[in-house]
Amino acid sequence: MFYNQYPYSIFNQNSLSLHNELQTEKDAKQHHLEQQKYILEMRKAIADFCRAARKITEDYQQQSMNACIEEILIQAKQDGYGGSK
Repeated sequence: MFYNQYPYSIFNQNSLSLHNELQTEKDAKQHHLEQQKYILEMRKAIADFCRAARKITEDYQQQSMNACIEEILIQAKQDGYGGSK
């Protein structure tokens, strides 16, 4: 945006720049916090997976692995990997 042109030229350019800088910092901080939250959610999901996997008896291990691999393929397909959608 061109702040030196009308109608922005009627405002103090330094305060506009400061406002934009503060907004950018606020947006960056918000993004950082959201990403940290997602990382914690992923970590918890993996911990939950491991706890559940420890409970699977030997007779069901192959079935559980097949189900997990199937889910990975479903998720990969949703993300555009692994063939046609």
